[in-house]
Amino acid sequence: MSDSSGRKMFCGNRVRALRTANAISQRMMAQRLAISASYLNQIENNAKPVPSRLLMALCDMFSVAPSYFGDDGEIRMLRLLREASSDPMFRSSLPEREIHGAIRDNPAFVKMFLELYRSVRTMHEQGTESQPDKRTEAERASAWSKLSSAYEIVGDWVQAERNYFDTLDRTAEQLYETARLDTDTIGTGLERHLRDRFGVTVSTTTIEPVIANSSPCHFDSTEKTARFVPGLSGPTRTFCMARLIAHLGYSTLIDEAARHPLLSDENTRSIARAAMANYFAGGLMMPYELFAAKAKAFKHDIDYLQTTFSASYEQVCQRLSSLQRPGAEGVPFYFIKADVAGNVLKSYSANRFSRARFGALCPRWNVFESFSAAGKLIIQISQDTEGGLFISVARAVLPHPQSFFDRQPKRAIVLGCSVAHADEVVYSSMLNLHDPRTFISIGPGCRSCVRADCEHRAMPQSGFFFQPAANA
Repeated sequence: MSDSSGRKMFCGNRVRALRTANAISQRMMAQRLAISASYLNQIENNAKPVPSRLLMALCDMFSVAPSYFGDDGEIRMLRLLREASSDPMFRSSLPEREIHGAIRDNPAFVKMFLELYRSVRTMHEQGTESQPDKRTEAERASAWSKLSSAYEIVGDWVQAERNYFDTLDRTAEQLYETARLDTDTIGTGLERHLRDRFGVTVSTTTIEPVIANSSPCHFDSTEKTARFVPGLSGPTRTFCMARLIAHLGYSTLIDEAARHPLLSDENTRSIARAAMANYFAGGLMMPYELFAAKAKAFKHDIDYLQTTFSASYEQVCQRLSSLQRPGAEGVPFYFIKADVAGNVLKSYSANRFSRARFGALCPRWNVFESFSAAGKLIIQISQDTEGGLFISVARAVLPHPQSFFDRQPKRAIVLGCSVAHADEVVYSSMLNLHDPRTFISIGPGCRSCVRADCEHRAMPQSGFFFQPAANA
Protein backbone atom coordinates (compact mmCIF):
# COMPACT_ATOMS: atom_id res chain seq x y z
CA MET A 1 0.00 0.00 0.00
CA SER A 2 1.03 3.62 -0.39
CA ASP A 3 2.96 5.62 2.16
CA SER A 4 2.20 9.25 2.96
CA SER A 5 3.73 10.38 -0.32
CA GLY A 6 1.36 8.12 -2.22
CA ARG A 7 4.30 6.50 -4.09
CA LYS A 8 5.25 3.30 -2.20
CA MET A 9 3.63 0.12 -0.98
CA PHE A 10 3.39 -1.78 2.29
CA CYS A 11 3.06 -5.44 1.33
CA GLY A 12 5.30 -7.29 3.76
CA ASN A 13 2.98 -10.26 4.16
CA ARG A 14 3.08 -10.98 0.42
CA VAL A 15 6.86 -10.58 0.24
CA ARG A 16 7.24 -13.04 3.14
CA ALA A 17 4.78 -15.47 1.53
CA LEU A 18 6.82 -15.53 -1.69
CA ARG A 19 10.07 -16.05 0.19
CA THR A 20 8.80 -18.90 2.36
CA ALA A 21 6.97 -20.58 -0.55
CA ASN A 22 10.30 -20.70 -2.40
CA ALA A 23 12.23 -21.86 0.69
CA ILE A 24 14.60 -18.89 0.64
CA SER A 25 16.12 -17.45 3.82
CA GLN A 26 15.94 -13.74 4.56
CA ARG A 27 19.71 -13.44 4.24
CA MET A 28 19.82 -15.18 0.85
CA MET A 29 16.93 -13.13 -0.53
CA ALA A 30 18.46 -9.90 0.76
CA GLN A 31 21.70 -10.75 -1.05
CA ARG A 32 19.85 -11.35 -4.31
CA LEU A 33 18.05 -8.02 -3.95
CA ALA A 34 21.28 -6.22 -2.96
CA ILE A 35 19.80 -4.96 0.32
CA SER A 36 20.54 -5.72 3.95
CA ALA A 37 18.78 -8.54 5.79
CA SER A 38 17.58 -6.08 8.43
CA TYR A 39 15.98 -3.89 5.73
CA LEU A 40 14.20 -6.93 4.28
CA ASN A 41 13.01 -7.86 7.76
CA GLN A 42 11.55 -4.37 8.19
CA ILE A 43 9.78 -4.68 4.82
CA GLU A 44 8.28 -8.05 5.76
CA ASN A 45 6.96 -6.58 9.00
CA ASN A 46 5.51 -3.51 7.22
CA ALA A 47 7.89 -1.20 9.06
CA LYS A 48 9.23 -0.06 5.68
CA PRO A 49 7.47 0.34 2.33
CA VAL A 50 8.63 -1.35 -0.87
CA PRO A 51 10.12 1.19 -3.32
CA SER A 52 9.23 0.89 -7.00
CA ARG A 53 12.70 -0.33 -8.05
CA LEU A 54 12.60 -3.10 -5.42
CA LEU A 55 9.06 -4.04 -6.42
CA MET A 56 10.17 -4.64 -10.01
CA ALA A 57 13.15 -6.68 -8.78
CA LEU A 58 10.77 -8.88 -6.77
CA CYS A 59 8.55 -9.31 -9.83
CA ASP A 60 11.56 -10.45 -11.87
CA MET A 61 12.86 -12.74 -9.13
CA PHE A 62 9.59 -14.61 -8.58
CA SER A 63 7.95 -14.15 -12.02
CA VAL A 64 4.86 -12.41 -10.67
CA ALA A 65 2.97 -9.33 -11.85
CA PRO A 66 3.09 -6.12 -9.79
CA SER A 67 -0.61 -6.61 -9.03
CA TYR A 68 0.35 -9.58 -6.82
CA PHE A 69 1.67 -7.21 -4.18
CA GLY A 70 -1.55 -5.32 -3.66
CA ASP A 71 -5.22 -6.20 -3.70
CA ASP A 72 -6.78 -4.19 -6.54
CA GLY A 73 -10.05 -3.76 -4.67
CA GLU A 74 -8.22 -2.64 -1.54
CA ILE A 75 -6.12 -0.17 -3.51
CA ARG A 76 -9.22 1.22 -5.20
CA MET A 77 -10.90 1.60 -1.80
CA LEU A 78 -7.79 3.37 -0.48
CA ARG A 79 -7.96 5.95 -3.25
CA LEU A 80 -11.68 6.52 -2.77
CA LEU A 81 -11.28 6.94 1.00
CA ARG A 82 -8.34 9.29 0.50
CA GLU A 83 -10.47 11.37 -1.89
CA ALA A 84 -13.46 11.41 0.46
CA SER A 85 -11.50 12.22 3.63
CA SER A 86 -9.84 15.20 1.95
CA ASP A 87 -13.19 16.85 1.19
CA PRO A 88 -13.41 20.36 2.74
CA MET A 89 -16.58 19.33 4.61
CA PHE A 90 -14.32 17.41 7.01
CA ARG A 91 -12.09 20.47 7.63
CA SER A 92 -8.94 18.34 7.72
CA SER A 93 -7.95 15.13 5.97
CA LEU A 94 -7.18 11.85 7.74
CA PRO A 95 -3.55 10.85 8.28
CA GLU A 96 -2.47 8.20 5.78
CA ARG A 97 -1.82 5.61 8.48
CA GLU A 98 -5.39 5.95 9.77
CA ILE A 99 -6.75 5.48 6.25
CA HIS A 100 -4.70 2.30 5.86
CA GLY A 101 -5.81 1.09 9.29
CA ALA A 102 -9.48 1.68 8.56
CA ILE A 103 -9.33 -0.31 5.32
CA ARG A 104 -7.34 -3.11 6.93
CA ASP A 105 -9.43 -3.43 10.10
CA ASN A 106 -12.92 -2.25 9.10
CA PRO A 107 -13.43 -2.71 5.34
CA ALA A 108 -17.21 -3.16 5.66
CA PHE A 109 -17.52 0.11 7.59
CA VAL A 110 -15.36 1.90 5.00
CA LYS A 111 -17.67 0.67 2.22
CA MET A 112 -20.70 2.01 4.10
CA PHE A 113 -18.95 5.34 4.69
CA LEU A 114 -18.08 5.66 1.01
CA GLU A 115 -21.70 4.95 0.04
CA LEU A 116 -22.83 7.63 2.48
CA TYR A 117 -20.25 10.08 1.13
CA ARG A 118 -21.32 9.41 -2.44
CA SER A 119 -24.94 10.11 -1.52
CA VAL A 120 -24.01 13.37 0.21
CA ARG A 121 -21.93 14.45 -2.78
CA THR A 122 -24.78 13.67 -5.16
CA MET A 123 -27.21 15.58 -2.98
CA HIS A 124 -24.83 18.55 -2.87
CA GLU A 125 -24.36 18.57 -6.64
CA GLN A 126 -28.11 18.48 -7.18
CA GLY A 127 -28.54 21.40 -4.81
CA THR A 128 -31.14 19.62 -2.73
CA GLU A 129 -29.41 20.35 0.56
CA SER A 130 -30.76 23.90 0.46
CA GLN A 131 -34.37 22.75 0.33
CA PRO A 132 -36.32 22.41 3.59
CA ASP A 133 -36.98 18.74 4.29
CA LYS A 134 -40.57 18.21 5.42
CA ARG A 135 -40.82 14.58 4.40
CA THR A 136 -41.46 11.62 6.63
CA GLU A 137 -38.57 9.36 7.61
CA ALA A 138 -39.71 6.71 5.10
CA GLU A 139 -39.90 9.31 2.32
CA ARG A 140 -36.45 10.61 3.20
CA ALA A 141 -35.01 7.09 3.21
CA SER A 142 -36.54 6.37 -0.18
CA ALA A 143 -35.22 9.62 -1.66
CA TRP A 144 -31.81 9.05 -0.07
CA SER A 145 -31.40 5.68 -1.76
CA LYS A 146 -32.15 7.27 -5.12
CA LEU A 147 -29.55 10.00 -4.67
CA SER A 148 -26.72 7.60 -5.41
CA SER A 149 -26.56 7.47 -9.15
CA ALA A 150 -28.02 4.25 -10.49
CA TYR A 151 -25.33 4.26 -13.14
CA GLU A 152 -22.59 4.47 -10.50
CA ILE A 153 -24.13 1.59 -8.56
CA VAL A 154 -24.25 -0.55 -11.69
CA GLY A 155 -20.69 0.53 -12.50
CA ASP A 156 -19.55 -0.55 -9.03
CA TRP A 157 -21.24 -3.91 -9.54
CA VAL A 158 -19.61 -4.47 -12.94
CA GLN A 159 -16.25 -3.44 -11.45
CA ALA A 160 -16.69 -5.90 -8.57
CA GLU A 161 -17.24 -8.65 -11.16
CA ARG A 162 -14.09 -7.51 -13.03
CA ASN A 163 -16.31 -6.85 -16.05
CA TYR A 164 -16.64 -10.59 -16.69
CA PHE A 165 -19.93 -12.54 -16.52
CA ASP A 166 -19.22 -16.20 -17.06
CA THR A 167 -22.68 -17.63 -17.84
CA LEU A 168 -23.52 -14.93 -20.38
CA ASP A 169 -20.06 -15.13 -21.93
CA ARG A 170 -20.08 -18.90 -22.37
CA THR A 171 -23.67 -18.91 -23.65
CA ALA A 172 -22.83 -16.30 -26.29
CA GLU A 173 -19.75 -18.28 -27.27
CA GLN A 174 -21.78 -21.48 -27.60
CA LEU A 175 -24.40 -19.71 -29.72
CA TYR A 176 -21.67 -18.43 -32.05
CA GLU A 177 -20.65 -22.05 -32.66
CA THR A 178 -24.09 -23.71 -32.87
CA ALA A 179 -25.51 -20.98 -35.12
CA ARG A 180 -22.39 -21.32 -37.31
CA LEU A 181 -21.86 -17.59 -37.38
CA ASP A 182 -18.35 -18.14 -38.69
CA THR A 183 -19.61 -19.43 -42.05
CA ASP A 184 -20.66 -15.94 -43.23
CA THR A 185 -19.76 -12.42 -42.27
CA ILE A 186 -20.97 -11.85 -38.71
CA GLY A 187 -23.65 -9.42 -39.88
CA THR A 188 -25.05 -11.87 -42.44
CA GLY A 189 -24.97 -14.69 -39.89
CA LEU A 190 -26.85 -12.70 -37.27
CA GLU A 191 -29.46 -11.60 -39.80
CA ARG A 192 -29.93 -15.23 -40.83
CA HIS A 193 -30.26 -16.33 -37.19
CA LEU A 194 -32.87 -13.65 -36.45
CA ARG A 195 -34.90 -14.85 -39.43
CA ASP A 196 -34.57 -18.61 -38.87
CA ARG A 197 -34.97 -18.76 -35.08
CA PHE A 198 -37.19 -15.78 -34.27
CA GLY A 199 -38.90 -15.04 -37.59
CA VAL A 200 -37.56 -11.47 -37.50
CA THR A 201 -36.96 -9.60 -40.74
CA VAL A 202 -34.27 -6.93 -40.86
CA SER A 203 -35.20 -3.80 -42.78
CA THR A 204 -32.92 -0.99 -43.92
CA THR A 205 -35.64 1.35 -45.11
CA THR A 206 -35.92 4.92 -43.82
CA ILE A 207 -37.83 5.14 -40.56
CA GLU A 208 -39.61 7.95 -38.77
CA PRO A 209 -37.33 10.71 -37.44
CA VAL A 210 -38.81 10.45 -33.95
CA ILE A 211 -37.75 6.80 -33.85
CA ALA A 212 -34.38 7.48 -35.46
CA ASN A 213 -33.52 10.05 -32.81
CA SER A 214 -34.14 7.64 -29.95
CA SER A 215 -32.39 4.49 -31.16
CA PRO A 216 -30.40 3.25 -34.15
CA CYS A 217 -32.77 0.28 -34.36
CA HIS A 218 -36.51 -0.05 -33.76
CA PHE A 219 -37.99 -3.51 -33.21
CA ASP A 220 -41.67 -4.01 -33.97
CA SER A 221 -42.71 -7.12 -32.03
CA THR A 222 -46.07 -7.31 -33.82
CA GLU A 223 -44.65 -7.22 -37.33
CA LYS A 224 -41.44 -8.96 -36.21
CA THR A 225 -39.36 -6.40 -38.03
CA ALA A 226 -36.10 -4.75 -37.01
CA ARG A 227 -35.72 -1.40 -38.76
CA PHE A 228 -32.42 0.47 -38.82
CA VAL A 229 -31.77 4.15 -39.34
CA PRO A 230 -30.14 4.92 -42.70
CA GLY A 231 -26.37 5.34 -42.80
CA LEU A 232 -25.73 3.12 -39.78
CA SER A 233 -22.17 1.76 -39.65
CA GLY A 234 -21.64 -1.98 -40.12
CA PRO A 235 -20.35 -2.63 -36.56
CA THR A 236 -23.23 -0.69 -34.99
CA ARG A 237 -25.78 -2.54 -37.12
CA THR A 238 -24.18 -5.87 -36.18
CA PHE A 239 -24.15 -4.98 -32.50
CA CYS A 240 -27.84 -4.02 -32.59
CA MET A 241 -28.75 -7.39 -34.12
CA ALA A 242 -26.67 -9.25 -31.51
CA ARG A 243 -28.34 -7.28 -28.72
CA LEU A 244 -31.79 -8.02 -30.15
CA ILE A 245 -30.94 -11.74 -30.12
CA ALA A 246 -29.95 -11.36 -26.46
CA HIS A 247 -33.32 -9.82 -25.58
CA LEU A 248 -35.38 -12.27 -27.65
CA GLY A 249 -33.67 -15.50 -26.70
CA TYR A 250 -31.81 -14.98 -23.44
CA SER A 251 -33.84 -12.57 -21.32
CA THR A 252 -34.01 -15.08 -18.45
CA LEU A 253 -30.22 -15.34 -18.31
CA ILE A 254 -29.95 -11.56 -18.43
CA ASP A 255 -32.44 -11.21 -15.56
CA GLU A 256 -30.50 -13.75 -13.50
CA ALA A 257 -27.21 -11.95 -14.13
CA ALA A 258 -28.78 -8.67 -12.98
CA ARG A 259 -30.13 -10.22 -9.77
CA HIS A 260 -27.64 -8.97 -7.19
CA PRO A 261 -27.95 -7.35 -3.72
CA LEU A 262 -26.25 -4.18 -4.98
CA LEU A 263 -29.05 -3.73 -7.53
CA SER A 264 -31.75 -3.00 -4.99
CA ASP A 265 -34.36 -1.15 -7.07
CA GLU A 266 -35.96 -1.40 -10.48
CA ASN A 267 -33.99 1.55 -11.83
CA THR A 268 -30.58 -0.04 -11.20
CA ARG A 269 -31.82 -3.46 -12.32
CA SER A 270 -33.10 -1.97 -15.57
CA ILE A 271 -29.73 -0.36 -16.28
CA ALA A 272 -27.97 -3.60 -15.33
CA ARG A 273 -30.16 -5.62 -17.69
CA ALA A 274 -29.30 -3.25 -20.54
CA ALA A 275 -25.61 -3.60 -19.66
CA MET A 276 -25.88 -7.40 -19.66
CA ALA A 277 -27.63 -7.42 -23.04
CA ASN A 278 -24.77 -5.30 -24.38
CA TYR A 279 -22.28 -7.67 -22.77
CA PHE A 280 -23.93 -10.67 -24.43
CA ALA A 281 -23.87 -8.88 -27.78
CA GLY A 282 -20.14 -8.21 -27.44
CA GLY A 283 -19.53 -11.86 -26.54
CA LEU A 284 -21.53 -13.02 -29.56
CA MET A 285 -19.64 -10.77 -31.97
CA MET A 286 -16.27 -11.62 -30.42
CA PRO A 287 -16.48 -15.11 -28.80
CA TYR A 288 -14.08 -15.49 -25.89
CA GLU A 289 -11.61 -18.21 -26.92
CA LEU A 290 -11.38 -17.16 -30.56
CA PHE A 291 -11.06 -13.48 -29.74
CA ALA A 292 -8.57 -14.03 -26.89
CA ALA A 293 -6.39 -16.23 -29.10
CA LYS A 294 -6.32 -13.66 -31.90
CA ALA A 295 -5.65 -10.84 -29.43
CA LYS A 296 -2.71 -12.71 -27.92
CA ALA A 297 -1.26 -13.81 -31.27
CA PHE A 298 -1.31 -10.27 -32.66
CA LYS A 299 -0.30 -8.55 -29.41
CA HIS A 300 -3.65 -6.83 -28.91
CA ASP A 301 -3.47 -4.88 -32.16
CA ILE A 302 -6.81 -3.07 -31.97
CA ASP A 303 -6.96 -2.20 -35.67
CA TYR A 304 -6.30 -5.81 -36.65
CA LEU A 305 -9.01 -7.05 -34.28
CA GLN A 306 -11.45 -4.48 -35.70
CA THR A 307 -10.91 -5.83 -39.20
CA THR A 308 -10.96 -9.49 -38.18
CA PHE A 309 -14.18 -9.29 -36.16
CA SER A 310 -15.96 -6.53 -38.13
CA ALA A 311 -16.19 -4.48 -34.94
CA SER A 312 -15.67 -0.85 -34.00
CA TYR A 313 -12.73 0.53 -32.05
CA GLU A 314 -14.87 0.94 -28.94
CA GLN A 315 -16.35 -2.55 -29.23
CA VAL A 316 -12.90 -4.14 -29.48
CA CYS A 317 -11.50 -2.13 -26.56
CA GLN A 318 -14.46 -2.96 -24.35
CA ARG A 319 -14.16 -6.65 -25.21
CA LEU A 320 -10.44 -6.63 -24.42
CA SER A 321 -11.24 -5.20 -20.99
CA SER A 322 -13.55 -8.16 -20.25
CA LEU A 323 -11.12 -11.03 -20.92
CA GLN A 324 -10.98 -12.22 -17.31
CA ARG A 325 -12.33 -15.78 -17.55
CA PRO A 326 -10.88 -17.77 -14.61
CA GLY A 327 -8.02 -19.91 -15.86
CA ALA A 328 -7.93 -18.14 -19.22
CA GLU A 329 -7.37 -14.52 -18.22
CA GLY A 330 -6.09 -12.09 -20.80
CA VAL A 331 -4.01 -8.99 -20.17
CA PRO A 332 -5.76 -6.99 -17.41
CA PHE A 333 -6.76 -3.77 -19.16
CA TYR A 334 -8.58 -0.69 -17.96
CA PHE A 335 -11.15 0.90 -20.25
CA ILE A 336 -12.40 4.47 -20.07
CA LYS A 337 -14.80 6.34 -22.34
CA ALA A 338 -14.84 10.12 -21.89
CA ASP A 339 -16.22 13.20 -23.59
CA VAL A 340 -14.31 16.30 -24.63
CA ALA A 341 -15.00 17.97 -21.25
CA GLY A 342 -13.37 15.11 -19.36
CA ASN A 343 -16.61 13.60 -18.08
CA VAL A 344 -16.30 9.83 -17.69
CA LEU A 345 -19.11 7.99 -19.47
CA LYS A 346 -17.86 4.43 -18.90
CA SER A 347 -15.07 3.02 -16.80
CA TYR A 348 -13.85 -0.50 -15.98
CA SER A 349 -10.52 -1.70 -14.69
CA ALA A 350 -9.13 -5.22 -14.46
CA ASN A 351 -5.96 -3.83 -12.85
CA ARG A 352 -5.17 -1.40 -10.06
CA PHE A 353 -5.55 1.71 -12.21
CA SER A 354 -8.40 3.92 -11.01
CA ARG A 355 -9.69 7.46 -11.29
CA ALA A 356 -11.39 9.86 -8.91
CA ARG A 357 -15.11 9.28 -8.55
CA PHE A 358 -15.89 13.00 -8.70
CA GLY A 359 -14.50 15.66 -11.01
CA ALA A 360 -12.92 15.53 -14.45
CA LEU A 361 -9.95 13.50 -15.64
CA CYS A 362 -6.31 14.58 -15.30
CA PRO A 363 -5.46 17.18 -18.00
CA ARG A 364 -2.05 15.56 -18.58
CA TRP A 365 -3.61 12.36 -19.84
CA ASN A 366 -3.49 11.51 -23.55
CA VAL A 367 -7.27 11.27 -23.69
CA PHE A 368 -7.41 15.04 -24.27
CA GLU A 369 -4.64 15.09 -26.87
CA SER A 370 -6.58 12.52 -28.88
CA PHE A 371 -9.42 14.99 -29.52
CA SER A 372 -7.07 17.19 -31.56
CA ALA A 373 -6.04 14.22 -33.70
CA ALA A 374 -9.32 12.40 -34.28
CA GLY A 375 -8.86 8.85 -35.50
CA LYS A 376 -5.16 8.75 -34.62
CA LEU A 377 -3.77 6.56 -31.84
CA ILE A 378 -2.10 8.58 -29.08
CA ILE A 379 0.18 6.36 -27.00
CA GLN A 380 1.62 7.35 -23.63
CA ILE A 381 3.50 5.89 -20.69
CA SER A 382 1.43 7.15 -17.78
CA GLN A 383 2.79 7.16 -14.24
CA ASP A 384 0.21 7.35 -11.46
CA THR A 385 0.69 8.97 -8.06
CA GLU A 386 1.85 5.67 -6.56
CA GLY A 387 4.62 5.20 -9.12
CA GLY A 388 2.76 2.62 -11.21
CA LEU A 389 3.53 2.71 -14.94
CA PHE A 390 0.82 2.08 -17.53
CA ILE A 391 0.72 1.95 -21.31
CA SER A 392 -2.26 4.12 -22.30
CA VAL A 393 -3.68 4.01 -25.82
CA ALA A 394 -6.22 6.73 -26.64
CA ARG A 395 -8.25 7.47 -29.74
CA ALA A 396 -11.05 9.96 -30.36
CA VAL A 397 -14.02 8.40 -32.13
CA LEU A 398 -16.27 10.74 -34.09
CA PRO A 399 -19.43 9.28 -35.67
CA HIS A 400 -20.04 10.23 -39.28
CA PRO A 401 -22.67 13.03 -39.39
CA GLN A 402 -25.93 12.28 -41.17
CA SER A 403 -26.25 15.84 -42.45
CA PHE A 404 -24.64 19.30 -42.29
CA PHE A 405 -26.79 20.11 -39.25
CA ASP A 406 -25.92 16.93 -37.38
CA ARG A 407 -23.75 17.65 -34.33
CA GLN A 408 -22.35 14.29 -33.32
CA PRO A 409 -20.85 13.99 -29.81
CA LYS A 410 -17.07 13.68 -29.51
CA ARG A 411 -15.89 10.72 -27.47
CA ALA A 412 -12.48 9.30 -26.66
CA ILE A 413 -11.66 5.72 -25.74
CA VAL A 414 -8.65 4.85 -23.58
CA LEU A 415 -7.34 1.32 -23.16
CA GLY A 416 -4.40 0.69 -20.87
CA CYS A 417 -2.39 -1.90 -18.98
CA SER A 418 0.59 -2.12 -16.68
CA VAL A 419 4.04 -1.96 -18.28
CA ALA A 420 4.53 -5.42 -16.77
CA HIS A 421 2.59 -6.63 -19.84
CA ALA A 422 4.56 -4.52 -22.33
CA ASP A 423 5.85 -7.57 -24.24
CA GLU A 424 2.25 -8.64 -24.86
CA VAL A 425 1.12 -5.31 -26.33
CA VAL A 426 2.16 -4.18 -29.81
CA TYR A 427 2.10 -0.50 -28.83
CA SER A 428 5.06 -0.89 -26.46
CA SER A 429 7.33 -1.16 -29.52
CA MET A 430 6.87 2.60 -30.00
CA LEU A 431 7.83 3.48 -26.43
CA ASN A 432 11.05 3.86 -24.47
CA LEU A 433 10.21 2.01 -21.28
CA HIS A 434 13.64 2.60 -19.76
CA ASP A 435 13.86 6.39 -19.87
CA PRO A 436 11.91 8.07 -17.02
CA ARG A 437 11.90 11.32 -18.99
CA THR A 438 9.30 9.79 -21.31
CA PHE A 439 6.93 8.98 -18.44
CA ILE A 440 3.95 11.34 -18.12
CA SER A 441 2.93 11.89 -14.51
CA ILE A 442 -0.85 11.77 -14.21
CA GLY A 443 -3.29 11.81 -11.33
CA PRO A 444 -6.85 10.70 -10.60
CA GLY A 445 -8.15 14.27 -11.11
CA CYS A 446 -7.16 17.62 -9.62
CA ARG A 447 -9.49 17.51 -6.63
CA SER A 448 -7.98 14.32 -5.24
CA CYS A 449 -4.47 14.45 -6.74
CA VAL A 450 -1.51 14.60 -4.34
CA ARG A 451 0.87 16.20 -6.87
CA ALA A 452 1.12 19.61 -5.18
CA ASP A 453 3.69 20.99 -7.66
CA CYS A 454 1.76 20.16 -10.85
CA GLU A 455 1.68 23.12 -13.26
CA HIS A 456 -1.47 21.74 -14.90
CA ARG A 457 -3.54 21.85 -11.73
CA ALA A 458 -6.89 23.54 -12.34
CA MET A 459 -8.09 23.49 -8.74
CA PRO A 460 -6.56 22.73 -5.34
CA GLN A 461 -6.63 19.32 -3.77
CA SER A 462 -9.61 19.06 -1.46
CA GLY A 463 -8.77 20.56 1.92
CA PHE A 464 -5.93 22.75 0.62
CA PHE A 465 -5.59 26.31 -0.62
CA PHE A 466 -4.69 26.96 -4.25
CA GLN A 467 -1.28 28.54 -4.87
CA PRO A 468 -1.41 30.15 -8.34
CA ALA A 469 1.63 29.86 -10.58
CA ALA A 470 4.02 32.81 -10.72
CA ASN A 471 3.06 33.56 -14.31
CA ALA A 472 -0.70 33.31 -13.65
